[in-house]
Amino acid sequence: VSVICPGFSSDCLETLEEINIQYRALFLTSGGEEFTYIPALNDQPAHIDMIYSLVQKHCQGWPEFTEEWNQAEVDAELKRRQERMEKVAASHD
Repeated sequence: VSVICPGFSSDCLETLEEINIQYRALFLTSGGEEFTYIPALNDQPAHIDMIYSLVQKHCQGWPEFTEEWNQAEVDAELKRRQERMEKVAASHD
């Protein structure tokens, strides 16, 4: 049997310990003859490039990825909103 864990983009303790060690042993002691663990793509350049292109594609239109994005302005607006909220809450006490 050949085993792959497509839910994982890189090998981790769960895939290496549980799948490749524990389940391999269970398979072989239960009469299985050949167990092949197919590793995840991990840090292969093509895998990293694919993830990068997906992030770039799906982040289009997000304000944080535009040249106009200014974290200081966002922080200032959040502070102003918090102050307004506190004033409204105080007026209801």
